[in-house]
Amino acid sequence: MLSLYLTIWLALLLFVAGETGRSAARRARPPEWAWWAFTLGLVLALVHTVLAFDIVHNWVHADAVLATARQTDAVFGVAVGWGVYVNYLFYGVWAADAAWWRKSPELLGRPALATWALRAFYLVIIVNAAVIFAAGPRRVLGVLMVSWLARIWAVSSRRAR
Repeated sequence: MLSLYLTIWLALLLFVAGETGRSAARRARPPEWAWWAFTLGLVLALVHTVLAFDIVHNWVHADAVLATARQTDAVFGVAVGWGVYVNYLFYGVWAADAAWWRKSPELLGRPALATWALRAFYLVIIVNAAVIFAAGPRRVLGVLMVSWLARIWAVSSRRAR
């Protein structure tokens, strides 16, 4: 079970590192390491999902949906399992963003509205995963990551003006 936690938390930390490099770049092109961190984070997140399906759900998708519904019910009082599908969407968006970044590191041609829509989507997912559904020290780490993301995104927004 430790591998489940390590893979997803390292994935999120690498996401934050990549976003830090991309957002804090004072020049038009972010440093190369930032893209690699961002993309490696995605790979680790996918490894986390594969491990979860193998170790926890015995490759039964319905079990993952049911487990997600139970967790959602425990937190919000509503048993919905569509969070599994939201995770798939999250990974798809993350992959598309990594591909876009690789193709156009300067992010030319991407409207500011698209960047902020992506950031809002990422923030909702990460707040839920790393703060709302996390417990103990993991929740503290989640709050720190979310706070850092908000800070670097705000600074990059002011700098872009």
